[in-house]
Amino acid sequence: MEYLRGLKKYHFFHYSATDPLEASMDLTAGIETFNKSMGVSFFRRKHSFINFFFIFGISNLVLYVVSVLKSAYESRHDTTKLIYCIATFGFCCQAIMKIYSFIITRQRVIDLYENNLRYYQDMTGQSNAVKRVLCDNASLIYIVIKGTVLIYLILVIATMTIPGFSSLFLADRILPFGFVMPFFRADTLTGYIWNYLIQVIMATYYWIITVGSDITTIYNLITANGQLDVLMTIIGELDEQLERGECPERIRDKIIEIVRQHQHHRSYLQQLVDFLNPYHFVTLGSTVPTMVISVLGLVLLDWYPGAAIVFLGSVQIFYICFLGTSLEIKVKIISTLFAVRYCLLSISFQTDALTLKVGAIHWNKLSIRDMKYMNLVLAMTQKPKMLAVATLPLNITAFLKIHKLIYSLIMMLENTKD
Repeated sequence: MEYLRGLKKYHFFHYSATDPLEASMDLTAGIETFNKSMGVSFFRRKHSFINFFFIFGISNLVLYVVSVLKSAYESRHDTTKLIYCIATFGFCCQAIMKIYSFIITRQRVIDLYENNLRYYQDMTGQSNAVKRVLCDNASLIYIVIKGTVLIYLILVIATMTIPGFSSLFLADRILPFGFVMPFFRADTLTGYIWNYLIQVIMATYYWIITVGSDITTIYNLITANGQLDVLMTIIGELDEQLERGECPERIRDKIIEIVRQHQHHRSYLQQLVDFLNPYHFVTLGSTVPTMVISVLGLVLLDWYPGAAIVFLGSVQIFYICFLGTSLEIKVKIISTLFAVRYCLLSISFQTDALTLKVGAIHWNKLSIRDMKYMNLVLAMTQKPKMLAVATLPLNITAFLKIHKLIYSLIMMLENTKD
């Protein structure tokens, strides 16, 4: 994350704020403005879906599904075209799940937004150090969101333009996706142009709904990261109070604040995980098979468009796993920080090195009652909430396992081919 924060020095990624609540409202307003292009709202309870952009987008999705299924049936005797249709259908499953998660059940998205809004409102009474941490986190959210929009835009433009340019130099006309419209034949120039234009429109809508859902997820996940940063900052403030020997009442108030912040974080993260688990299950469940099928076509049939689909799927999985890893690392830092700073005698942390560190910390100035409070928090940090699909944690390790599986498949197919 620190490397991403360094992008702030560039004008395109620069964002600074002095008020966390104002920064949060700016970010969500930007997301809402983007979502207007598909006629939806993720944060407003009262929203009418009877508008041109939403109806037009849903109509395109229905046409997309019908076209893929019809083309797959008509191409059942042509292996290359059939693989292309099946691979394309994986993105169709993703689009349907995004609509279900963020539009049909958008009540849960609104609940997360309102939870965040209350959190930032509560933070207005915190110290300047805590506010600065939250503003830095808002800047990070801005950087990741703008980077996501840019990367997805480049991928979509490349996916839509490369087949057109290739068709200028090849004997066959190539479409971006492996299906044709039911009412236009692609073997004529007019039919090819119409199919190409309609697929560009569909790809644009897919880009909008993918970016809209992903940047909302990014906002929620990095907000959870920010909550952990706040928790570490407050722990640091408590340690400073102990060092200065402040009165027990102020120390106890700070400990109660730590407990309250940690309880809020766990509650919020549980709410977020419950929402994201089915969404990520369908995303990975459709993306990984799509990548595998594309690899089959690429290796066995020299189907080069499959390489673009594999790359696009890889980018989507990386985003999920990268954010999961960031959250996992932060949680482990919190767990270690509690154990090291306050030596709450957790067996798993009893080492000689810990004993030396504890000698330099003012944990012994805590009262027995305060020690019990902190012991409760420590016990809860040992069972953190994580992003997962079934039993698979969503982190960089999972990302590497998926690609190791795909690489092994490529090598096996190459050996079989030889």
